[in-house]
Amino acid sequence: MTLDAMRAHYRDLLAPVYGWMLGDPAAAYARSRVELESLGIGPARPGERGLDLGAGNGLQSIPLANLGYRVTAVDASHELLAELMRACPDVEVVNADLGSYRARVGEHAVVVCMGDTLPHLASFTDVERVLAQAAQSLAPGGKLCLTFRDYASSVREGADRFVLVRGDADRVLTCCLDYGQERVNVTDILHERRDGAWTMKTSTYQKLRLSRDQVEGALAMQGLEVARADVTGGRVTLVARRPPM
Repeated sequence: MTLDAMRAHYRDLLAPVYGWMLGDPAAAYARSRVELESLGIGPARPGERGLDLGAGNGLQSIPLANLGYRVTAVDASHELLAELMRACPDVEVVNADLGSYRARVGEHAVVVCMGDTLPHLASFTDVERVLAQAAQSLAPGGKLCLTFRDYASSVREGADRFVLVRGDADRVLTCCLDYGQERVNVTDILHERRDGAWTMKTSTYQKLRLSRDQVEGALAMQGLEVARADVTGGRVTLVARRPPM
């Protein structure tokens, strides 16, 4: 899937409902902070920088800023970054494709790439390139935290391919998953009630079927020490650290 197609998918379907998908913002940020702390990310020391790759509307960027980090948030969606800037003007935003973004080398105490960002990349080669850039951006002793959906170890079939993302009286978002050998086709189906009538909008994009072992191996190739690697509730979590000088 091309970057232009991905941007169009977010611009036309997902971005307008992204905040609604997360629910109450304060509660969402609080949950994210708890998760970051569970990954070993505590309050920043004076001047420490944080980098959020695939930041979206700031689900991790804003808690990192609240922990005292000088945060740079990178995302390909202009619309989602605009939401982030309105919510937290102190965060530096960069509207860019992760494959072309070049971070400050050796300057970040924390780099996060969470949600389901990595599977959005076009190939595993692109994943390796982004992870290499992330590793190079870490300061000695710095930490890289990754989460992504586990599409590799199992396949949803039949009616189980349909997943309810969120629904209320006026809006329902569902996705349908169709598995290939290396990728899964994700079709988002958005129903909205307007003026008493229901409308439907659909859009399809691809995600990579990344495995924990693939990504863990790529981190090790960059000289990072993998401190945590697990799959829980259909999601992969990896925490790696650049050795101190």
